[in-house]
Amino acid sequence: MSTSPLDYAKQAQKICVLSDVYITLNRMLSSDDCSMEELADAIAYEPAIAASILKIANSAMFSMPREIDNLSKALVLLGIKEVKKLVNAYGVTAAFSSIDPKVVDVDKFWEISVDCALICQYFAKNKDTPDTDNIFLSGLFHNLGMLAIVHSEPDKVRYCEGYDRDETPWLRQSEVFGFTFADCTTELLKLWNLPDTIIQPISQFNRAEGEPLPDNSKLLYIASRLAVINAEPGLYAKEELINPDILEDLGISLDEINESLEYCNLQGIQLLATFPIQGRTRE
Repeated sequence: MSTSPLDYAKQAQKICVLSDVYITLNRMLSSDDCSMEELADAIAYEPAIAASILKIANSAMFSMPREIDNLSKALVLLGIKEVKKLVNAYGVTAAFSSIDPKVVDVDKFWEISVDCALICQYFAKNKDTPDTDNIFLSGLFHNLGMLAIVHSEPDKVRYCEGYDRDETPWLRQSEVFGFTFADCTTELLKLWNLPDTIIQPISQFNRAEGEPLPDNSKLLYIASRLAVINAEPGLYAKEELINPDILEDLGISLDEINESLEYCNLQGIQLLATFPIQGRTRE
């Protein structure tokens, strides 16, 4: 009997554990009477976490008009909705911070994930795409299923990551597991009770060429392909990985694709250094 995405997600849940601070902050954010001062006090008990969250607040994820050097001020300026995004970005990425880089290329994984998030953000803003409030996090988390599965199936995951010009990453994943890493991501994020606005595009984007989907799922489809192209120069041509009909649906031109890649290359270095993850320096 084959192992399902949910089976792998349940196994990963025992190893990739959400921190107590993350769980506490999420519980506080779910309370109607939680104040920003109380949140700041809770975060301040963990200086390393406070520093990381302050870095994220000052990153391209939020594009604040000026640098913020005070945690309480950062939380107030961001507002409750954006603070929820910030806490999710920190908590979920931190759960995977101890993956052994000898088992899988963690640097490349996070480079692709961060690029995908930035490209999603770029197009959501410039194209005014509906239902994209959490699309940055959808992009950042979309491939976490790979890190969830690698504990159980390191050899299979390494083989999947050895994709070449003749076989896309998603095709190889489907051939090896019967599903893509994104399907496992979907199940893991459900187990962690993350918002459906993050999960829904992840659950759908790899089906974009086969069925009608919401624009946010189409956007994640485009961003996920561009992120791989950006990380693997010369391996794939854009027209090989991206259906032109989907680009047309969202009104995205070739010039805009190139602009989105310039944007993520400019912002990606800072963002890779911001999250509690490993990330290589771009040339």
